[in-house]
Amino acid sequence: MRAPTICCLAFGAGLFAGGAQAGTTLDVVYAFPNNYKKVQEEIASRFETANPGIKIKYRSPATNYDTALAQVLRESIIGETPDVFFTGGNYMRVLADQKLAVPLDTFVESPGQWQEMGYLDSMLSLGRLNGKIYGLPFATSIPVLYVNLDIVKKAGGSVEKLPQDWGELARFGQQMSKQGEDVIGFYHDYAGAGNFNFQVLLNSNGGVMGSEDGCTVAFNGPEGMRALQTLEMFVERGMPKYSQNQIRQAFAAGNVGIWMSSTSKIAQMEKASAGTFGFRVLPYPLPTKQGRLPAGGAIAVMTTKDAKKQAAAWKFIAFATGPIGQTLVAEYTGYMPNNKKAVDDPKLLGRFYEKNPNKLVGVQQMPVLTGWYNWAGKNSVKIVDVIQKHVDSVAFGKRKAKDVMPEMAEDVQKLLAKACSS
Repeated sequence: MRAPTICCLAFGAGLFAGGAQAGTTLDVVYAFPNNYKKVQEEIASRFETANPGIKIKYRSPATNYDTALAQVLRESIIGETPDVFFTGGNYMRVLADQKLAVPLDTFVESPGQWQEMGYLDSMLSLGRLNGKIYGLPFATSIPVLYVNLDIVKKAGGSVEKLPQDWGELARFGQQMSKQGEDVIGFYHDYAGAGNFNFQVLLNSNGGVMGSEDGCTVAFNGPEGMRALQTLEMFVERGMPKYSQNQIRQAFAAGNVGIWMSSTSKIAQMEKASAGTFGFRVLPYPLPTKQGRLPAGGAIAVMTTKDAKKQAAAWKFIAFATGPIGQTLVAEYTGYMPNNKKAVDDPKLLGRFYEKNPNKLVGVQQMPVLTGWYNWAGKNSVKIVDVIQKHVDSVAFGKRKAKDVMPEMAEDVQKLLAKACSS
């Protein structure tokens, strides 16, 4: 990958250089190395150049946000919590409830300074709980459709005339699959961290996972049933039981017609498809006007309680979520930037999206974003596992949605009753 265009912007180096904490090393944890490794390393390099007294030390990246949280919770018991944690947005409530996340409000002089630094309130809301900012969005992803133009064209279709109805789209997937035994016509992600892809189906139908306080199930209404039944229909029409790594590799090899996933993999698939097959990214279809799309991705959280390290950690978080860090996130990945200064500055991303229409798709869907849901209480991580097991049973064709939904809701509510009453 070419070096991003911001390498010569001297103002970025001076922005956070003043007052660097000499000889400070920050332990940092993040997940999904396939998505983040290169950009995290580049951000650390730029930050250390701008702040010579601070070193960034990455611990071994976790496989996903769920395992990352479990790792940090274990480490907190023995006093080895990292200094900065890039967590999944759905785990903000857990970190705040466990008093592991340090509120960031005290590091700004006034609420108005957030806007001066380039943070829109809609983005700040992703890290806000009980009136406090516990984290700043680092990388935001939303669901989109990845399209292999060659496979679509061979099946007699075009991106301009693709069906917007899931049933028709799945039927077109069956048609594309006839091109060969190794061709997968259509695939909709169903697994992943924090039940993100079940929430995609639910929110897009106008439903919500639970109550605002995180203590009551709400996914068991008509919208949730439609979500599970849609997944069931995909399986009945030939969607294979692939893992996320398997489908990623299959699409990169040019063997998948249409793949629903998050914007996080756009840069990887552009590189894989170059000179091999035509590639486009399209918006995720919304079945109803009330439909919304959850904002996935990572949020930067301060977890150190040491005052000296907190000063350094704030500098790093502000850098990673600021204009330079967010420009790197956009250029290295398909994630959306979360800093207005990065988007508006012509030297940063001002002209970037003109040349990168695939990455513009996610930005255009920002008006329909909603949060990645947080469950309350000590059972929040277990609840994610319980929901995924039920969803998997439908995705694997083992059970019917009508039988799974009531059991899933009952199992989750029992866990919530124990956690929220204590």
